[in-house]
Amino acid sequence: MGLCYTYLISLYSLLLKCAALWHPKAKALVRGRSETCTILLKIAKSEHKRYWFHCASLGEYDMALPLMQACLEANPDLEIVVSFYSPSGMMHYHKRGFVPAAVFYLPADTPSKMQRLIKAVEPDRLYLLKYEFWPNLLNEAQKAKVPIYSVATMLRPSQVYFKWYGGFFRVALQRLDYFGVQNEQTKQLLLQIGVKQERIERLGDLRFNRVLAAKADAQANPILEKFVGTSRLLILGSSWPQEEKIFFEFIRRNKEFLVANRLKVLIAPHDISASHILKMLVLFPGANRFSDPNLNLQSTHILILDTIGHLSAAYQYASVAFVGGGFSGSLHNILEPLAYGVPVLFGPKHHKFPEAQQFIDLGFAHEVTNHQQLKVRLEESLSHLETIQKAIAAAVLKLKVKIPDQLVR
Repeated sequence: MGLCYTYLISLYSLLLKCAALWHPKAKALVRGRSETCTILLKIAKSEHKRYWFHCASLGEYDMALPLMQACLEANPDLEIVVSFYSPSGMMHYHKRGFVPAAVFYLPADTPSKMQRLIKAVEPDRLYLLKYEFWPNLLNEAQKAKVPIYSVATMLRPSQVYFKWYGGFFRVALQRLDYFGVQNEQTKQLLLQIGVKQERIERLGDLRFNRVLAAKADAQANPILEKFVGTSRLLILGSSWPQEEKIFFEFIRRNKEFLVANRLKVLIAPHDISASHILKMLVLFPGANRFSDPNLNLQSTHILILDTIGHLSAAYQYASVAFVGGGFSGSLHNILEPLAYGVPVLFGPKHHKFPEAQQFIDLGFAHEVTNHQQLKVRLEESLSHLETIQKAIAAAVLKLKVKIPDQLVR
């Protein structure tokens, strides 16, 4: 099975190179992988500890940041290197304010490439975020006696490890020294395939640490402060066309409701291209762009956030947030508004995001599929907003992960 897997990985790499001729992301990945060797040659041998974090993409990198910080606090001379699989992680990690000693793309998971990679990096530890389990990487790391830690592990019964034909991949999981799982389901799945109890710990979701730290560091936004004033703010964050259509219908049909509840609206579309922002201004007459140098905040009740990097901190001004991506199955970050105690709404396709169901069960999040439901949920939240906000903030604080010493020293 191992030979077959390696053959398929090699075939995939070949197809990826073909796709790179016309697909931008494939092109970025192929080019990035070709530069990995050059980057690794620049990594000098070090007398200090070196921890290697592998993250699939930017979301996993966000999960890893609190652990990286804890590792650095425990080991001041520590070097941290990071690898990504996805171009989105490689393109945007620098926006998080932390600069690792080296950052590179993970090569194709073949034995020879992973052997060379581990020899070049010489890590004292390897951390894998969520479910990044590459069999040849795990095998070569174990051969090199590198301790392997899976952090914020999240697994589902539908994954290959738990199928009758998944024996090869189950063996790969046995090579890990530690699993810091997010939930009880993941723990039970690992136990069912023979992972020993002492190697599993109920860690939780490190993203709570991340959003609470971001909240503590958030800067005031004078434009939004002036825009909100004494009103309440409804934010549509990271929106896609389906959520924007719901908001269009809601605003068109409920002007009196908005006035009666002193509600202003901030819309932060996922797509901030000039063409889409123009469509938004047509869809929402009277709206203004956040970046407009001649912005008149006195004359508008709808603001379009057409810049990158302001949404997370904008949630500090929100009364209720509708987070986008829930109609496509790619729900955006609901923890950012929750960190501020803001009740959240989202579309129906959220089953891959356990935090969504977690806060639905707590009564602090709700599924919305049309403008009528949006109004109902807004009425419910606004009727006892202060009580809800205090309860949400307390719940999020309880979910902050206490990082154990064995993970950092």
